[in-house]
Amino acid sequence: MVIVVLAAAAVVIVAMSKKPASHSSAKALVPALQSLSIAAAAGPTTINTRSIHTTPSQQWSLFNWGKQKMEERRKAKEEVQKSEAARSKKPTQAELSERMMPRLEGDSIFADTKPSPKDAAGVKNWPADKARKKWAAEKAKGDLENQTMSGVSLLKDHMVRAVDPDPRSRVRWERKMVIRKLRRGTDPWSVEPKEERIARTERKLTFKSSLLPTSVKKLVHLSRQIRGKTVSEALVQMQFSKKKMAKEVQAELRRAEARAIVTHGMGLGRAGSKGSAAEETAPVKIQTKDGKHMEIRDPTRIYVAETYVNKGPHRGVELDYRARARVFKMDKPSTTITMVLKEEKTRIREHQERVAKKLRQGPWVHLPDRPVTTQRQHYSW
Repeated sequence: MVIVVLAAAAVVIVAMSKKPASHSSAKALVPALQSLSIAAAAGPTTINTRSIHTTPSQQWSLFNWGKQKMEERRKAKEEVQKSEAARSKKPTQAELSERMMPRLEGDSIFADTKPSPKDAAGVKNWPADKARKKWAAEKAKGDLENQTMSGVSLLKDHMVRAVDPDPRSRVRWERKMVIRKLRRGTDPWSVEPKEERIARTERKLTFKSSLLPTSVKKLVHLSRQIRGKTVSEALVQMQFSKKKMAKEVQAELRRAEARAIVTHGMGLGRAGSKGSAAEETAPVKIQTKDGKHMEIRDPTRIYVAETYVNKGPHRGVELDYRARARVFKMDKPSTTITMVLKEEKTRIREHQERVAKKLRQGPWVHLPDRPVTTQRQHYSW
């Protein structure tokens, strides 16, 4: 039986080799080849049956293997080549001028927001024309009262979204702060922490300067020179200093003072005081941590509490040519100075804390006079 099946298959193959079959004839031969499988010839009791694998005609036929996939690949390749050619093609001068004309036609940087007529050459200003049309449409609607020329809304609801983007979180935080304040105020055993009390009653500003073209070793002398002095005294010191960076430090100190006044409201005690000079507070005599005695008449006067210098990135490299054909590298450093400005009320509080601590300690007591019981070559106390 097996010999007969193989002979029939050979006859079919010889017939196919003599004359090339068309696509329809190949479809017709597929069932015939499946019926000639070894499993069908072996009988119905065979378990491992396997037919000839055939794929759908949409992907490839029996004789046009992979024809459709090759067409898709060829089309994709042509599209990639076209996109690369369009990308590599340089725009002409006329195309560039057309692209840049709307940006360069304006008379100022506000030309795209403020409508302006045509210029002397008669060239149409496209951004101004667009803004003019938008403004005319808004004017027709009657919304000019609640909107600026640039399109910014002045409605309260719209401004709240920008000023308060997360109102629920803000309300929760305010509620938490109110509850904490009430709890501490009603609890007889509750005491406000020292850090919170200082932050609530005293003002402080930390100002970091820009990069200065000098080294830490040179700038640290000016930093120590202005530390502990009032802003006016520090400015005088920098004005008459012979150091090269004194003018830069003076300028940074002025910026720090201006920022402290504007952003934190420091140094405005006398300006906001009411009444005559007799009603003002009496001068306070204190002693600083360094042992200097001073008299404070204005508790809101600004002084330089802390100063420190930090190293910045190198500005460049300079070659140093030495003897015997040697070359050294010299890095040009840059440095920043950080100044912490506070008010005189902080210095008054620190003086009072030092005095209170000294009173709490009590009188100094001598060590007890007792004999030495052990003799060693080193001290044991």
